[in-house]
Amino acid sequence: MKLKKLASLAMSGVLCVSMLAACGGGSSSSAAVSGSAASGSASAEGTGNVTPVGEYPIVNEPITFKIMGAKDPGAPDWSELEVFQRLSEITNINFEFEVSETSTWPEQKNIALVGGEYGDIILRDKSATDANMAVTDEETYGPQGIFLDLTDLIDQYAPNIKAMMEKYPDVKAAMTSMDGKIYGLPYVFHTATVQGHTAFFSEEWMKNVGVDKVPETTDELYDMLVAFKEQDANGNGDPSDEIPFTCVGLTTTIRDLLIPAFTGLPDGLSFNLDDEGKVVYAPATEEYKEFLKYANKLYSEGLLDPEFSTQTAQQWQAKVKADQCGIYSGSPTTLDPSTTAQQLSLPPLTSATNDEKVVKQPLYMYPGRAFITDKCSDPVAAIRLLDMFYATEEDAVEGFSGLTTFVGWEGEHWEYTDDTKTAYSWIDPITGFSDINKTVSVNMELPGLLEFNAMPAGSPLMEMKCEQVAEMQAPYYNIKNAYPQNARFTAEESERGNVIENDLYTQVLMMTTKFIVGDTDIESGWEDYLASLEKIGLAELTEIKEAALARWNEAIQ
Repeated sequence: MKLKKLASLAMSGVLCVSMLAACGGGSSSSAAVSGSAASGSASAEGTGNVTPVGEYPIVNEPITFKIMGAKDPGAPDWSELEVFQRLSEITNINFEFEVSETSTWPEQKNIALVGGEYGDIILRDKSATDANMAVTDEETYGPQGIFLDLTDLIDQYAPNIKAMMEKYPDVKAAMTSMDGKIYGLPYVFHTATVQGHTAFFSEEWMKNVGVDKVPETTDELYDMLVAFKEQDANGNGDPSDEIPFTCVGLTTTIRDLLIPAFTGLPDGLSFNLDDEGKVVYAPATEEYKEFLKYANKLYSEGLLDPEFSTQTAQQWQAKVKADQCGIYSGSPTTLDPSTTAQQLSLPPLTSATNDEKVVKQPLYMYPGRAFITDKCSDPVAAIRLLDMFYATEEDAVEGFSGLTTFVGWEGEHWEYTDDTKTAYSWIDPITGFSDINKTVSVNMELPGLLEFNAMPAGSPLMEMKCEQVAEMQAPYYNIKNAYPQNARFTAEESERGNVIENDLYTQVLMMTTKFIVGDTDIESGWEDYLASLEKIGLAELTEIKEAALARWNEAIQ
């Protein structure tokens, strides 16, 4: 393959597709050197088989990496995907894949790691039941030397990863293990299709009942819900079949919109930070009590779906699609595709106890989506390969960047609809992400950086959602009061903290539901409720959270 030298810009942002690393067979003592380029393969300028940073292919003579990872149920083997095939052509690195579906991956991976029969690179270390598994693996296998320390490798050979860490200090902090080293690479994503809350409703409902202004306070929301209940909001001639506000349980719009309206904290059912940076548990605040009174009022007056705490997602969806619901606590894309009525998002609300509009920033990072193991004979080639996944559109290598794994190659699989780059459309025969995942790539949770704010064209409901989120939610995403989602805990903290947190969550969900539906009186039961949280261990868990927060604040500097 002919050597391709990129323009000088590439040195600051070169990145190709793939998170795989090139590697041959057995363990190499030089490969195990902590984060160094001691494999004898290259210096920053390029020696031996590895070419200089910014030049491609990555290696002069072909090498092969064995890659292990978790694939989605029913997905094809990764060897069949265009992204890895073309990545091999660009880099001169071949891949041998050993993938398992997410349901069996944790067991298969553990057997391999314990038995010493694992690959050069591990990708998509994820579990369907344990969201913290990748971090646990980092903290376990990194210090043991099974996962290489990537700190120096990133500094010398991964300009795209380095640039991302400089741009997003919180991502760097989330990548940093308890011992101060970096063992894993994340999947970082910022797209137009995520949202902070799901309080959407039809503009036609609002017009049908004479409301001419989208509510901004809890009192204004109450007034609109009353109008929905008392009038023929859906316009079908029956003024008694409307459900003003529906949801499934407490963990969607109630958690993300109603509770923050009273507490001023972004996560209604968990830990947050107050304005002084101290850890606070939202369900134990006096403002939470005021939320309970409000929610109980909605329920007792028939404004909140009487089945909110018992209905299934399928039952909820049937009501929504039948146009029975006002605030429906879901994306507009849940509606029948033939829906033409404009869908609106509530903004974050204020109340008598909170005058700040607050929305929780959507999740934007999954840690531990790529590891280079001590079996890898050429860590430099491996980090060069993985670095390609963190390239921006501008620094793409032969069209490959972090965006490519998501939507494929621009001009072949998709295209912008115009020069504003605010929308994109698929190119035949690709019709959507299902086609991408069948033949082109794994569009979610490979390591990489995805920054893509274009909306999918040809989907009016998705366009409505994206436009409303950009206008009514994104300006109010709250970071200062959010407890860092990727703060790390010691093994002892995790063991004790997880037990307490799960028990607290269970108690809060149970008692909050009882307060809302009137099974327990709020005034007479409030102090007993707080006492039950303390008995479970709220104070102890708060101390654990404070300790982890202190380490996070130090790492983010």
